[in-house]
Amino acid sequence: MDSKLSILVALGLCFAILFDADSAAAQIYGGGSGSQTRQSRYRSPQCQLQRLQAIQPNRRIDAEGGFTEIWEQYNYDQLDCAGTSVSRTTIRSNGLYLPVYSNAARLTYVVEGECVQSEVIPGCPETYQAFQQPGQQYRGSAAGEQQQQGSRADEHQKVRRLKRGDIVATPPGFVQWFYNDGNTDVVLVTLLDTANSQNQLDNQDRGFFLAGNPQRAQEPREAEQKQGAEVNYNNIFSGFADEILQEVLGTSRETVERVKGRNDYRGHIILVRHGLEMIKPLRYQEEEQQRHQFTNGFEETICTARLRENMANPARADVYNPQAGYIRNVNRLNLPVLGYLYLSAERGVLYRNAIYAPHWNLYSHSIIYATGGSARVQIVGNQQRQSLFDGQLRQGQMIVVPQNFAVTAQAGSNGFEWISFKTGNNAISQSLAGKTSVLRGLPVDMLASMYQISRQEALKIKYNRGDELAIFPSRLSSSTCNDKKSKA
Repeated sequence: MDSKLSILVALGLCFAILFDADSAAAQIYGGGSGSQTRQSRYRSPQCQLQRLQAIQPNRRIDAEGGFTEIWEQYNYDQLDCAGTSVSRTTIRSNGLYLPVYSNAARLTYVVEGECVQSEVIPGCPETYQAFQQPGQQYRGSAAGEQQQQGSRADEHQKVRRLKRGDIVATPPGFVQWFYNDGNTDVVLVTLLDTANSQNQLDNQDRGFFLAGNPQRAQEPREAEQKQGAEVNYNNIFSGFADEILQEVLGTSRETVERVKGRNDYRGHIILVRHGLEMIKPLRYQEEEQQRHQFTNGFEETICTARLRENMANPARADVYNPQAGYIRNVNRLNLPVLGYLYLSAERGVLYRNAIYAPHWNLYSHSIIYATGGSARVQIVGNQQRQSLFDGQLRQGQMIVVPQNFAVTAQAGSNGFEWISFKTGNNAISQSLAGKTSVLRGLPVDMLASMYQISRQEALKIKYNRGDELAIFPSRLSSSTCNDKKSKA
């Protein structure tokens, strides 16, 4: 009897710990269940779309260490419908994207290159620490700088290495920075979800930088902006009185002037001339840790929350066809923080002439960015006899597929790659062809009656793709090739 009681007590403690952890996570991420977040999501009056188009960035902000191109929400009806903006940032070698936080939930995808990145999670300790031993000098300190023996050389929150195919989630209010420690440019594409219920301001992305004077880089272009569409990026320290900052930071007036960045014209991405010193594991140690990482449900606490997932490995694809390509999804199930941000993402690769079957998203808009190649994309709504969009989506372009609008894509001769940001944490799609399609779920006689075709033809359209799921190799192109070979 005592042993049974002990087991019950132990189970009760386990459930209590799990409940407290989930409640704490919900508090810091600013929400509860995904359904509550979705129900309070901003709904734009601009969703009565008559046509869609593949769009390029409408604004560029230059800086010393790179530049950012922006698809502004108020410049495109399709983005306003989705309640999102998108940016593409290029960081040059030794470029530091200054620490910034925003009112928008963010998803950042690494298109090219490798870099170091971190988020400062509110209320969490600095777990990366370096201590100076007697007689040693920390590499990050200036030459001749006096340090107490055995003192703490530096400490900061966790840093992580990002590579091509990584996606990073950033909740509103979390400070984020990127540093390119490589020799090639880093290209990042970021979704800014201003319609997320955690944003209690207006539907304008507001970036609050901790350093520099980012607004300086925008002044020449202010005349080109639409009313209400300007991007307000500024140094959060710049508005405080000098004497207040002297007191709270415990420093001189000259240092306060530098913190405010009044005479800093480098922009939002600066060059670190001699490289940036920080505490981080060696690359092979970090990769080894990732390979042997197992989850048991207890590791996802506030301060150790996993904010990154790699989407580039075909071995981890959700859908794979060796003749057509593959698709990988990241959602609240494999990256739990997305459950609180109510966002998800899909990365896809189509081989030459392969087809992504017509489908629609049940609960989300889809913001598609082409990362490579090109494809013929068709998007169909509920009021037009013709498609809202029927054209090429090329590398570097973007298009929005509104919720429940059907979309299909056929890769060009060089294939097609994309990243799709979705405004739902477990976005579900319904296909119109292939295994698990809506046609498979209907009786064959019903199909024959609906389309006024024979039962034999109904069987064909229902089962013609066999067990192929979502992505198909093109039969027309393969049959054309076979015809050419036979004639030769």
